[in-house]
Amino acid sequence: MRALLQLAQVDLPSLGNEGPDDLRTLLTISFVLLPLGFAIGVLGHLTGIRALVATGVILILVASAFFVVAVGQFG
Repeated sequence: MRALLQLAQVDLPSLGNEGPDDLRTLLTISFVLLPLGFAIGVLGHLTGIRALVATGVILILVASAFFVVAVGQFG
């Protein structure tokens, strides 16, 4: 959890302080959901619980969608 909080506070390069807040929000959501999805998916594989694997995959897909929307809207 501590690592996720540190990841959320990472300053994105090339945006600076003048970058759009919506872009920063979308990318932060994407960068937090992606490792969380991988962690939950790996945990699901280790324990053999298919619901955890599916949840991890869904989180990775949602993170990818947020990233695509961020790049599509703000280039």
